[in-house]
Amino acid sequence: MIKVEALDHVHLYAADTDAAADWYGRVLGLRVLPSSRRLKDGKYMATPGGQYCATIFVGKPPSDGDHTTAFRVSGQTFIQFAQTLPHPDVIARNGRPLRVQDAEDHQLAFSFYFQDPDGNHLEVTTYDHTPVRDWVTSNKPGTP
Repeated sequence: MIKVEALDHVHLYAADTDAAADWYGRVLGLRVLPSSRRLKDGKYMATPGGQYCATIFVGKPPSDGDHTTAFRVSGQTFIQFAQTLPHPDVIARNGRPLRVQDAEDHQLAFSFYFQDPDGNHLEVTTYDHTPVRDWVTSNKPGTP
């Protein structure tokens, strides 16, 4: 039996890996690792701190079941992300722009669920529950 140390990376799929890498850079602050030049049709992506976290391959995301990739962020980063909403680059899974009121309170964590332009299901989540709950409560507009 092995002992897993941590989740290493996920596979994402896009029609155009350059366009996808640009989107992940604009929306999530990820960057392309120089080692990507070894890939014929893909990009290795890393966090701003250089931690490898995803590979974008040419293709279509799975359409069966839930294949969500969750990115953990600090409470401060979660709030900064929320302050940019609605944003034309960040689309909810129902096809409309993601809004602050879409933040989901899981009691232990807060999450936003959305998709990239190729349809990969994404989540930004934080475990800094109390400060985020306080911010969301004071900044959540009424649902139309």
